[in-house]
Amino acid sequence: MNTLAKVIFISLSIAVMVAGTLALREKPGPAPAAQLTPAQLAEIGSQPKPDPPKLSARPVNDPSTLPPPPDDDEPDIEDGSGS
Repeated sequence: MNTLAKVIFISLSIAVMVAGTLALREKPGPAPAAQLTPAQLAEIGSQPKPDPPKLSARPVNDPSTLPPPPDDDEPDIEDGSGS
């Protein structure tokens, strides 16, 4: 048996072992439902629902708090020449 045949044989053997292991493993059953104690049930039922957050009006921009507009005689940052 040459080296290539040995490599193929070992690869197929490993593939058969993995496939057999996956095919024969036990399937997990559904998880059992959690049982709550009466005290836990009472605690869940006694909690009041929280109030939704109250929305407030957005503040209006007051002209006195805004920065002054730039002067017209200032040059533009970009003059359009691309440099």
